[in-house]
Formats: sequence, C-alpha cells, structure tokens
Amino acid sequence: MPRDPRLRCVEVDERPLRLNSEPVPADAMPPAPGDHAARVATAIAWLEGQCGDYAPLRRQFIATYFRSIGAQIEARREELAARLRPYEGLYAPEDYVWSALRPLPRGWVLAGDRWLPADMVFWDGRQPFAIELGTRDTERHRALLAAGIASCRIDPTDIAPADFLRLPELESLPSSPFRRPMPRID
Repeated sequence: MPRDPRLRCVEVDERPLRLNSEPVPADAMPPAPGDHAARVATAIAWLEGQCGDYAPLRRQFIATYFRSIGAQIEARREELAARLRPYEGLYAPEDYVWSALRPLPRGWVLAGDRWLPADMVFWDGRQPFAIELGTRDTERHRALLAAGIASCRIDPTDIAPADFLRLPELESLPSSPFRRPMPRID
C-alpha cells in the first residue's frame, strides 16, 4: 500500500507502540488538563473515532481494552505505587495506563509484498499482532494466519484471557500522550 497523505499512518520501529508513543492531537485534548478520567475518556473517544462509522465491535473492543488496563493497574496498585514513591506524588499508578500497547483500529499489516487488513493491530516492538473481532471464522483472519501474521479472533467484550493484552514491561516512568509541543527558544 503506497503511503497516502490522506490516510493516517503510524510508523513503528524497535520500540513498542504505546498509548503515549505520540501526542494526542491538540484538537482532541480535553479542556481539563489535570483530570485523569477526562484524559482517559478523551483517548477512548479518539481511538473510537478511528474505528469507522459502522463498527460497533471495534468500539466495544476499545472500551473493553481500557477497562482491562484499568483492572490490571488496580491489581498491581501497590507495586506501581512503590515504584513511584521516590517522585513524591508527581505520578500516580493510574498514569501507567499510557504505557499500555496502543491499538490501531482498522490497521493494515505488511505480509510479504501485500497489505492485509485487521480489525485491530498492535505493535510490540518486534512484530505486529492482529485481532479480528467476532466469534466466527473469516477470510480475513485465515489470510492473516496463512501469511504468518500473529493473530487471533476474539469476542470484543471479553479480552481478559488474551495474554498479549497484559500490560507489557512498564516504562520506568509513565508519560502522558496529552502533551503540547514546547516552543523553541532561539
């Protein structure tokens, strides 16, 4: 698929693509910059907006994914709080939500000399992982598997068993995708 400036693209490298790998566009930022719940809601809405107009399963997946991340953070709250204690309140365990892998709704995966679509794609720094949503087998999922792309088919409301969606090894300090570029001072 040739690069088309009209299509949103994400370039990946040897680092995992996380929710905080690139800033959220300024026009998507919430008006209350210090409100964590508002930022999470904004990130969910921004990703849901990339799902397509008629994509209820993709939208369900995004909401379920964020709930899963929240549950994982809650289960590790004490460990995360201990990591952050030296920073005396600058960070909270909830901030690690931004260290989770970023879903790419309607992503495309390069398989040899062709591009294959998937409902969701994640990049862990080594390889893509494609997800097809729904419980029935599809030609798209068979094509991903035949091309050797790591993929699975899941129910969008039940992602807890999927090991690849567990919080990856966390960044040493969480950073927010809600950052504005700093003006250059010459």
